[in-house]
Amino acid sequence: MFEEPIRRRGLFSLTPLIDVVFQLLLFFMLTTTFMQAQMLTVTTPAASDGGLPQDANVVEIWLMADGSTRVAEKPVTPESLGDALKAVLGGRIDLTVSIFAEKGSRTQAFVSAIEAARQAGVKNVATARVDKFKP
Repeated sequence: MFEEPIRRRGLFSLTPLIDVVFQLLLFFMLTTTFMQAQMLTVTTPAASDGGLPQDANVVEIWLMADGSTRVAEKPVTPESLGDALKAVLGGRIDLTVSIFAEKGSRTQAFVSAIEAARQAGVKNVATARVDKFKP
């Protein structure tokens, strides 16, 4: 009776699909940010030859070249810097925290000291670079 028409199966080319996928891959590779670098620019005054003035309203943090840290001339570990600073401040936020970085001290210790002062609620932070710690 009636014959069914023969259906031909069409062949599809994958080349346009591959081109689109390749362009998407390039787009995402070029526009994706995998890591954002954050920078902190610190300008410190030059080392002074004379002694530093003593002030009753200043709490000193010393960052030593050997990696040690002192708060009010008492050695502290980097982990306990915030607690030691809060203990010395005694809840007073009107005091100035001076951070003295000895020549050769680590930048991360400097950033940690600034962060500890900020968390302690201090409004005034001063920085200085010194050649050597003089007790």
